Amino acid sequence: MKIIGIIAEYNPFHNGHLYQIEKVKEIYPESIIIVAMSGNFLQRGEPAIVDKWVRARQALLNGVDVVVEIPIAGCVQPADRFAENGVRILSNMGCEELFFGAEHAEYDFMTYAQLVQNLDSTEFSKKNISYAEAFQEAVAAKIGHNIDSPNDVLGLAYAKANLKFGKKLKLNPISRNVAGYHDKSLSPDSNIASATAIRKVLFSKDHNLVDKYLPSYQDLRDEKYVSWDDFWPFLRYKLISSDIDELANIYGMAEGIQYRMKKKALELKTEATFDEWLKAVKSKRFTYTRLTRLSVATLVGMKVNDVSLYNKFPYVHLLGFTKNGQKALNIMKKNSEIPLLAKISQQDKDDFYHVDYRAGKIYQSQNYKEQDLKRAPLIF
Repeated sequence: MKIIGIIAEYNPFHNGHLYQIEKVKEIYPESIIIVAMSGNFLQRGEPAIVDKWVRARQALLNGVDVVVEIPIAGCVQPADRFAENGVRILSNMGCEELFFGAEHAEYDFMTYAQLVQNLDSTEFSKKNISYAEAFQEAVAAKIGHNIDSPNDVLGLAYAKANLKFGKKLKLNPISRNVAGYHDKSLSPDSNIASATAIRKVLFSKDHNLVDKYLPSYQDLRDEKYVSWDDFWPFLRYKLISSDIDELANIYGMAEGIQYRMKKKALELKTEATFDEWLKAVKSKRFTYTRLTRLSVATLVGMKVNDVSLYNKFPYVHLLGFTKNGQKALNIMKKNSEIPLLAKISQQDKDDFYHVDYRAGKIYQSQNYKEQDLKRAPLIF
């Protein structure tokens, strides 16, 4: 019995994700698949189109055995930190191998990780470009070519995290099938499309076009889809009503960007959208992705101390499992150093889980479903 790990967002769960799960089952028919999944706010600083429970249910309906939530302090992070938190969770849950999609599955990510493990990130801040661009330059200098495709970047991040934790996982990159990460249109000649293209159609309400790309579309059709447009009024209010010193304590604030964020929120017309505000705030040093992550941290009030506390005392939230997956959970209970939360208590929400709880309540304001209290893990 192999315990296989996957780090995912499933925003939403589509045929490309199903293809990955089927590849795992093809190689290891008796495997138990554990997915460490982003919660209601995602790695790149976006709200998930549907909530974590819907996405966990769809994964469990399509071959996954256990779904756990990566807490928001470990999830809404740059690729390296997101990968590190996912790898740490899966290693502690007894996973032996990690499967992930990659634009270049032929890359030897572990060898690359060894080549770049000693890069000095402090040097990146000295250049008049974004951290991401400076990091890419340094990686290319060490490896001999760029690693700049989204899933390849994550693949390298998984390898670096795996190296840090003593190479506990065997890495298995799987070539992305047909659709590119940022493809914005559906391919009529395939039943696989990018999550970006699928979300675009779901928001357009022209659902007949998207059915064949989603293995559990009927399970999705009656859900309320959410985006940054739903949360922008809350964020704008937070920026306008908070003083600069308060904003300065938000995780990820740097170089006085809070002044610019607040100024643009005040200056823009009342009907301005989140995207218009984002474009107004954008600078050479702050990429759109960095700003969207910072926007999530501001929206939910995630402070530097919250992330430091999570890094020191990590935990993981169980969203659902199958009877087969319960075997892996029994192994984890014996061996893991990371607490597994099955139900969120009143004490949890007022203690270490308070940022996740607050994020859930903010998300609930738009999809109208309780996200934490009184929610038990899904059982299939």
